[in-house]
This record gives sequence, structure tokens and C-alpha cells, in this order.
Amino acid sequence: MKYTLILAIIATLFAGCASTKFGRANLAERAKVELIGKSKKDILICAGVPTRSQQAKNMEFMTYYSGGDSNIYMVDGADSYAGGGAVFAKKRYCEVTFVLRDEIVEKVNYSGRTGGLITEGEQCAFVLQNCLSK
Repeated sequence: MKYTLILAIIATLFAGCASTKFGRANLAERAKVELIGKSKKDILICAGVPTRSQQAKNMEFMTYYSGGDSNIYMVDGADSYAGGGAVFAKKRYCEVTFVLRDEIVEKVNYSGRTGGLITEGEQCAFVLQNCLSK
């Protein structure tokens, strides 16, 4: 009985984490469709000032950076004071680029380590969350 209760609690915790990550990945996918046609002003209002931007004739590329989650792996006592072993870290991040023509969004691109196998794009959601309806 105790083990069943413990397993149920652990499963609930994992479900909560997964739901958040899947929700962010879903939001990033929605943005690729729902933000098409928005004005430059709309994007500046919801996402803020871009990290960098570039113009070419009547086109503009506004890029935002979002980073946060890191996966750290320790091998062979890397956490001991005696030394040895190795530590590997993979930082997840996303660069969101809005492609605008005549100040209207034509496309939304993502690059970087944006998420896991089934949560691709989750890191991009932090830039996009204020731009989409709930």
C-alpha cells in the first residue's frame, strides 16, 4: 500500500512537469501559425525589443534569444573532492527569428537546442508566450 501511494505521488509529479513542457512545445508550434500576419508593432509590444535585427530591402529579421534549461551528466565520481571523472552539460536555448515583409510577420523560425525529443521548441515558448492567446 505504501509503495502504491509513493508511486502515485511520483507519477503525479512527473505528469505535472511533462504537462508544462508539452504545453510550452505546443505553444511554440501554435506561434508558427498564429503569429503570421501580425504587425511589427504587435511583436514589439508582446516580445519586446529583439536581441538583434537585420534589414534587407523590404524585409526585416528580428531575432530573440531564450535560454534556460541545462542537462548535466556526471561520470565516474566527477562530483567528488578527489577529482577525476567528467561532467557534460547541454544547455537548451532557442533563437526565435521573425521574418517580416513590409512590417508584417511572414514566418517564424527557431534554431538552437530548443527542447527534447518530444518537447521540441519548448525553450522558444518563453519568448512567444505573451504573443499568443491563452
